[in-house]
Amino acid sequence: MATFKYVMTIPSVDIKGFIAINDLVLIGSGDSRYAQLQSENPVMAKYLAAFRSPVGTQVRPSIVIRDASLPKVDARRLCSFRNAIAVSSALRFRAEHYMMNAVMGVYCTDLFDFYPVSVSSDGTDLIGQTTFERSGWMEVDGFAGSTTPSVIHPQHVRVIPDEWLMIWLLNLLEKKHQRKADVQFRNRVFRSIELAYHALRAPVVNLGAQGDFGVALSLWVSAFEALAYPGTGRVDYSHVCSLIAAAPWQCHHLRRRIYADVNRPKARIKVSLPVQVYGRLCSNRNKYAHGNPLPKERYEFVHRKDWGNLWFQVPALYRCVLCHILATSAASARPSSSDILNHAYEDALLRRPDVT
Repeated sequence: MATFKYVMTIPSVDIKGFIAINDLVLIGSGDSRYAQLQSENPVMAKYLAAFRSPVGTQVRPSIVIRDASLPKVDARRLCSFRNAIAVSSALRFRAEHYMMNAVMGVYCTDLFDFYPVSVSSDGTDLIGQTTFERSGWMEVDGFAGSTTPSVIHPQHVRVIPDEWLMIWLLNLLEKKHQRKADVQFRNRVFRSIELAYHALRAPVVNLGAQGDFGVALSLWVSAFEALAYPGTGRVDYSHVCSLIAAAPWQCHHLRRRIYADVNRPKARIKVSLPVQVYGRLCSNRNKYAHGNPLPKERYEFVHRKDWGNLWFQVPALYRCVLCHILATSAASARPSSSDILNHAYEDALLRRPDVT
């Protein structure tokens, strides 16, 4: 009998190998434990074989399993585990796509969404966990599974995480913390990661209209603020700017304070390029959230020719700042590599395309 139990399905990606922490493992269809679950449970076998892409192609979902000897995992920990993998994968692909037009990776975190129908705990039926049908039971013979509408051909998607960032986050999640400050730090990081997960979703709710981009940019501001929260009181624009400026930027162009702070134009102060990118983010969030008319065919209200694309620059900036705060905290276990700020992310901040 298996020494693990099925937990949840992620149907839009079939990862190669597995990703694990001490009590949870994400596995793809090529893992031996995947076949073992199917051989031991006919309901599980039918369920996993029932997923199709929007064009009818059979897809093999990834699944999360847990150590059967340990207590049942809570939803918060399960989501933190999934979010660490999804965000690290989407951040890497956004930067690579911006710089090299890569087309096969995880562009958006929707691909890691949990499926709302899964095999019941006793393994005899399916149970739905949708908003309108909580604990709704159904027969497996009539079940047809689907992937997220964000991808038409999920069989072509390749999950290639930012390994340094992912290992850092999973080490932080896995570590047993004793000090209150360490627990608070972990909670703050994973709250930020949760916000980033939603900020990295595909802009398809309103068919990719400016509103989709405006909502995503608004969530990014909150993700940065969660990282910069001082522990008491409130976090404001200056807290985040100070955090960004303190990051050990490898490229000297990212350290030079020669750019205007577009979020505080009356101050007439000069800031570094990363701080200016964050200022552009906040300026656009404020205009969108306050109901300003949206400009046609772009989501940035004011755009200059020498500015990059916020849709790609903001995730790259977030990755650099996140690694900086992880590196400076004693609560986080470092990954084996000494890489902190990968050059691809800094290059994404420096790029100046002519179009938005």
